[in-house]
Amino acid sequence: MSTRSCSLVRLAVTLLACLVPSLCVAELTPGTPAPDFTGNHVWINAKPLSLHRELKGKVVLVDFWEYTCINCIRTLPALKRMESRYKPYGFEIVGVHAPEFDFAYLPGNVQLGVTRQRIPWPVVVDSDFKIWHAYDSNSWPNKFLIGADGVIASQHQGEGGYGELERQIRDALRKANPRVSFPASWTIPQDTDDFNPSRCGVMSEETYIGTARGGSWGGAIGNSEGFRPGTTVTYTSMPHPVKRGFFAHGVWKNEPDDFLHARTTSTPTDYIGIHYRGAEVYVVMHAKTVNAKRVYVTRDGKSLPAGKRGVDVRVDEQGRTYIDVLEGRMYYVVQGEDASEHELRLSPLLPGVAINSFTFGNRCLTKFDHL
Repeated sequence: MSTRSCSLVRLAVTLLACLVPSLCVAELTPGTPAPDFTGNHVWINAKPLSLHRELKGKVVLVDFWEYTCINCIRTLPALKRMESRYKPYGFEIVGVHAPEFDFAYLPGNVQLGVTRQRIPWPVVVDSDFKIWHAYDSNSWPNKFLIGADGVIASQHQGEGGYGELERQIRDALRKANPRVSFPASWTIPQDTDDFNPSRCGVMSEETYIGTARGGSWGGAIGNSEGFRPGTTVTYTSMPHPVKRGFFAHGVWKNEPDDFLHARTTSTPTDYIGIHYRGAEVYVVMHAKTVNAKRVYVTRDGKSLPAGKRGVDVRVDEQGRTYIDVLEGRMYYVVQGEDASEHELRLSPLLPGVAINSFTFGNRCLTKFDHL
């Protein structure tokens, strides 16, 4: 079994990273009483809930997640299966949304993400990180299984391990009610290592664009101009491929969370680009002005081929592939990619489009709803 998580965490204005997965473990260990959902928070899909009132006596999975995080999105099929199976037996999931990017602090944007991803369980918007800190969480996704006695039974970080988690949910439900039994037809899937490159193929590392993570944590820029926080920079194209991180061309304002396109062009000449490997490519983007929404997409200098277009990609009357950035979220850009390295470029025409990050998937990590 192998897991992976988004390990960058915003604490006030400070960004911390857990760079060694084996050390990236929450301090609230099994056997610790579970903290309640304290604070004045917005709730989605439910009125405010308490472990000591509405959820007392239930087995609860507290899922720290973020609606733009691909590692979180890929866990949803397994969580939806478990919620559907075990809710009638006293099992509940509570999603705790802790934001990664500036626009994800807004409850309205979280609501759009919950609706689009068809999440049925209660979600609490933890934009002040009070619940996050209470659990000493340090990554997305991060799950705490709480027994009916209110004590943490187990903790699961990152993707994968769904079979193990489901068995632990059953154990917790049986502990609460020794007479409970589950249908024999409910098989538990075998856990596999979906990050093994020899079985699943190679995929590029997560790459952040903003200056707050620039130069570290997968946020390198290949241009000689480098990062200039708070400054609008005219970047020149690279004469050779960038082997790590991203590259820019044209006029971009360097912001902590993103690069913001800063001029009007009549053709797609300005771009943020990356060399990648992987079966799928995802990009987090948002528009800071109403009309700045269209982003043209090229692969190796040409429009995306029909079989490689992610679900968010469209084609204009000239055959150019593009994405309309209508809200801040993760966009599906490339799918069905081969094993070779390719170059992706994102080109807005108008000022106001902000590009936050690139993430990737291998051929074993494509079986989820691309919503």
